[in-house]
This record gives sequence, structure tokens and C-alpha cells, in this order.
Amino acid sequence: MLSICIPVYNYHVLPLVMALLAQAKQLPIDFEILVWEDGSSEKSKIGNRKLANIDPRLHYVEWQENSGRSMIRNRLADAAKFRYLLFLDCDADLPDNQFLSRYANHWNLQVEQQVVCGGRIYPEQPVDDDLQLHWWYGTLKESQPVARRRSAPNSSFMTNNFLISRSIFEHIRFNEQLQGYGHEDTIFGWELQKQKIRIEHIDNPVIHAGLEPASVFLQKTNEGINNLHRLYKLMGKESTWFKEIKLLRLFGRLQQWGIAGITHWILNLLQKPIERQLHSSKPSLVLFDLYKLYRFLDRDRKE
Repeated sequence: MLSICIPVYNYHVLPLVMALLAQAKQLPIDFEILVWEDGSSEKSKIGNRKLANIDPRLHYVEWQENSGRSMIRNRLADAAKFRYLLFLDCDADLPDNQFLSRYANHWNLQVEQQVVCGGRIYPEQPVDDDLQLHWWYGTLKESQPVARRRSAPNSSFMTNNFLISRSIFEHIRFNEQLQGYGHEDTIFGWELQKQKIRIEHIDNPVIHAGLEPASVFLQKTNEGINNLHRLYKLMGKESTWFKEIKLLRLFGRLQQWGIAGITHWILNLLQKPIERQLHSSKPSLVLFDLYKLYRFLDRDRKE
């Protein structure tokens, strides 16, 4: 019935997996939980290895080389044996003991025709200044109520918590051209839209527990910008997705007005003070948008 697929990279996933195992045992279904280390460090794997002999339905695998976020998900889907696939990020916490039960309402023929997305919320604001940028961005931009997600179902799709049938996944799969971190959810949602596959958003979020320091978050943001530029080259300006992504819309306007070059020059002068501000206790999301715009403009100039 259900294969729960969890790619892991340098994260202590034992609490999440044990909570899922306890909930799955309470449901009248066949299930398996696939936990795959994607090139994690030895230090990170030590604690997770306790999962290896806990339950025959729990499959813990270590990959020595990092495959990347898209490829490891495809590998998990290929190895999964059941009809429905539930993908979860490793740095998630479950909100309560009814998480899988809420998904159980969608294990029917409808899942053969649509993807179910549960959403994401963030924990209480941390006291550590270095975590503020990730927390503010996630809380204000990613943690969207179900009504808002339903108003833009494809662009609101996130890969951290979704249920999909094997039959749909085999026609879509994750694009392995994307490297590093970021925007695998963007192109997956785009492919679902092209195939006219509906995304049903439900109120079943996980808690994003893995807040990262500003330096790490900005590094991953840069990787995401590179992937977004690859998607821009793939999709083109005429794609409906070009209009739905704020950064691409702004980039298009700057090109149309002939001021992309001068904007890049000005933002280049401001990069160091912007980065200092983003590392502060009260980071500005407006400056974060300008940071991303500069990185996209800089990436495009190097093509």
C-alpha cells in the first residue's frame, strides 16, 4: 500500500523515522519505510545506523557518494514496492500522532489522478541570531495556509511532504539535470502542470526542524539560483512558469527596460553590506530578494 521515502543528508533522522513507524503500525495497511543516506558524513551516519535492525519493514541504506536531491528521490521510487509513495525530507518533525492518518483519507482512486501535498510549517522563532534569516524566510514565504496554497496549486508545490501514486511518478520523475540544492520542486510542479495532473493541497504540514545558519542558507540559495537559471533556459520566457516566479518576472522586466546591466553593477557594489545585514539578528527579506536578483543577473552574464 504505502512506501515512505526519506532521503537523508547529514541529519539525525532517528526521531522522525521512529514516529512514522509507530503511526504506520496503527494503520491497517502494508507499508515500508526507506531511509537512504545520500553520501552523509561518517559522524552523521553513526546515530542513524540504529535504524538498520529495528523492523523488517524499515530499510536503511547508505550511499557513499552524494547523488543529489533529484537522483536520490528517483532511486527511492525505483526501489519502493508499494502503490503509493510518500516523500518526506529528513529534517522534518511530525506535528502530532495523526499525520499518517490524515494522509490515509487520500489512499484511494483519486490518488491515481492527483498528487497530494501536505505543506510545511516552522517552529517557534529561534534565539540564535545566525538562524534568523532561514526562519524568517521559511515562516513568511514557505509556511503558507492551505487556502493560499490551493489558490496557486502548482507553484505552491513542495517536495518536502507529498503523496503520489507510482503510476504518476513513473511519468514525471525528478529532473536529474539539476545539481545541488533547489528548485527540483519547481520543475516537478511544472511537469505535473504540463501533464494536466492536479495537485490537491491539504492541511497536513510537517515542521521544518532543520534551520541552517545564514552562511549555509545563502550558499544553498546560490545553488538554487543556478538551478533556477537552468530552468529559465529550459522553459523560456513564454512559459507560464516564467510569469509565476517572482524573480523571473523581475528579471524579464529589467531586460525589457534595458536596465539589467546597470542593475547588476549597482547590486554588485552593495553585495557586502547586504550580506552583512542578512547575517544580522533582523535580516531584511527585501534585501534577500535583491541578493537573489544579483546572483541571477550575475549567473546570466556568465552564460
